[in-house]
Amino acid sequence: MKKKFAVVGLATLITAATVAAETRFPLRLDIDVSSRTSMDKLGAGADGEVKVEKVQLRVKVRQAGGKSWPDPVTAELYVIGKQIQTGYFAVIDVVKGEYTFNSANDNAFEFQSKQYSLPRTSGNINMGGTYETYLVVIADKDGNVIDSRSGRHIRDKGIAFIREQGPKTLFDRDCNVIGEFKPNREGFSAAAAAATDPGDNY
Repeated sequence: MKKKFAVVGLATLITAATVAAETRFPLRLDIDVSSRTSMDKLGAGADGEVKVEKVQLRVKVRQAGGKSWPDPVTAELYVIGKQIQTGYFAVIDVVKGEYTFNSANDNAFEFQSKQYSLPRTSGNINMGGTYETYLVVIADKDGNVIDSRSGRHIRDKGIAFIREQGPKTLFDRDCNVIGEFKPNREGFSAAAAAATDPGDNY
């Protein structure tokens, strides 16, 4: 009898622990982010070159556990780059969508960004943009964060800051908005010309 009571007691403890976990983490997710990148060389000179980095992101989200979740969730993807000549970070784009977990979609969904082209120069004048990382946030219907994933460690303060920004936002490491992330066409043209200058051939 003591063994039976011990088994029942253990089962009760396990059940209680499971309920407590589901209360604390009502929806557990697996978030997988993959990137497709390529680099095209547009030209080169004696002291530099011009390249275009192409980036596209794909996000897959699957319910890994927790209670049934009938309410829709919002998936937010923030594509983050860096302005080479200043060192400032930039929200290149924001992709948002509303999804549900159900048996029809095997409790999973996926989406992808468009392809982004980021030109850059190197050599005498380093200018342009480069892809840095991503931030994915899954939020409930009230906007509360259920889970998040990033290619780099981003603290809660940083996540909250990035979620407040729109596309083309330029910001520094301390989460201060600098302005709009936009191409300097004249400056880039001059930098590209300098990078692809063949130099003296004699």
